[in-house]
Amino acid sequence: MGARLTLDHLLWRMRYAHPDSELVAAGTAQRFAEAADSIENLAHTLRSRWEIGGGDTVAVLAFNTIEHFRLLFAAPLLGAAVHSLNPRVPADSLAAQAFRPYPRLVVVDETVLEHRSVGANARAAVAELERAGVPIVPVRGLEPAVPGAELPEPAEESTAFWFHTSGTTGAPRSYPVSHRDVLLHALSQASAEASGLRAADRVLALVPFCHVNGWGLPFTATLSGASLVLPGADLTASNIAERLRRDRITVAAAVPTVWFEVCRRLAETGEAPPPALREVLTGGAAVSQQVVEQVRDVLGAGVAGAWGMTETMAMSTYEREQPGVHTGRFAPLVEARVTAGRLEVRGPFVLGDPDWFDTGDAATLDAQGRLTLLDRHKDLIKSGGEWIVSARLEQRLCAHPTVAEAAVIARPDPKWTERPIAILVPERGHRIEVAQLRAHLAACFPAFWLPEEFTVVDRLPRTPVGKLDKRALRRTHTGGGSAPA
Repeated sequence: MGARLTLDHLLWRMRYAHPDSELVAAGTAQRFAEAADSIENLAHTLRSRWEIGGGDTVAVLAFNTIEHFRLLFAAPLLGAAVHSLNPRVPADSLAAQAFRPYPRLVVVDETVLEHRSVGANARAAVAELERAGVPIVPVRGLEPAVPGAELPEPAEESTAFWFHTSGTTGAPRSYPVSHRDVLLHALSQASAEASGLRAADRVLALVPFCHVNGWGLPFTATLSGASLVLPGADLTASNIAERLRRDRITVAAAVPTVWFEVCRRLAETGEAPPPALREVLTGGAAVSQQVVEQVRDVLGAGVAGAWGMTETMAMSTYEREQPGVHTGRFAPLVEARVTAGRLEVRGPFVLGDPDWFDTGDAATLDAQGRLTLLDRHKDLIKSGGEWIVSARLEQRLCAHPTVAEAAVIARPDPKWTERPIAILVPERGHRIEVAQLRAHLAACFPAFWLPEEFTVVDRLPRTPVGKLDKRALRRTHTGGGSAPA
């Protein structure tokens, strides 16, 4: 029997195919061969001290750190699954996400709890998990155990990760992701038509691991032998620019907003472009032509725009010729078709529908197999690569005594790709005060969820069946319309 499609194979490649490639974080570097040993030691720790085994789930609340990277491999080696939590969602959503499925253990990076932006949400969620009796272990508390018996061999179809959708049209969906899914996705992503990573590359992984395993980069890098550089908690433009230079990054991956900020930083300071940067991989939101030109002019790098979703395990298409216009050609192992104007995809690691999966996007495919997305069928807002659920904002706005009706829609933004704006109908006899509404929302949601603009109207448009007509709202309020309140 040959090599199996499990994460054990990636450890083998780290040891024997690319032992001298590096895992870099917090100013320290570790050879891949040494990293593979530390991953196995962590697996022994999880098994001997916490009795983690087949069918268990280990939730992780951490930034992109070496410890988080090790956990992505160590728990699945035991037949358990890793569930990377998103600290940027509201506290109640974070806690609810952590319970799907119920975790045997939650590993927490203290820097998340202390972070000025997401710390309050994270602390509240951890407190709720503790009240429910879930064991909470600080990441620094995972001291290596003495290796014991040989580790079990996980099955290809055993669950290695849990992914979640954002729940814009009903309850969020949860997907188990198998070892086989991960390995086939890594093979697809490592191809020249996709990420094109090679052993000489040094990759800066800025996409949080809670976003579909950071677009799968930890596994694509270990498969191809590309050195992987992890940014930790500091995702400021100045720190990213410094890492691009200091670590001689050749490829970096992040949402378009990050590149907007980094390019603006270098343009303002007059700093030289990174000396080794060849290409940036960007997706998670539409890539504007402005960002494409800034990356090329300021960073001196090419742009590979990519498209994907949770059900396709992130990146499914890549576009290097016109990333600001087209969505790109599909990566190997992914097939697509457009039926009645709607995009459908299938492949061996596409989650959900076992046949053709309806993405819910309006799209076209040209004769060369190049995808162009035309519009969304959902009302989810993606700002800076993070999802904002408009329905939740609308519910909270309508809970304020001065608001009778509320609608939240996306407005195109050159920096964030999209930003929410709110259109409100006041309660009879009341005046809407923007400062009050901002405080009302800030009590429940992160700052980036708060609408950029509040507009007061006499009534909201409705469809013939009485539903809110957001298409009409977008026509009126994203290109003009009523003045802000």
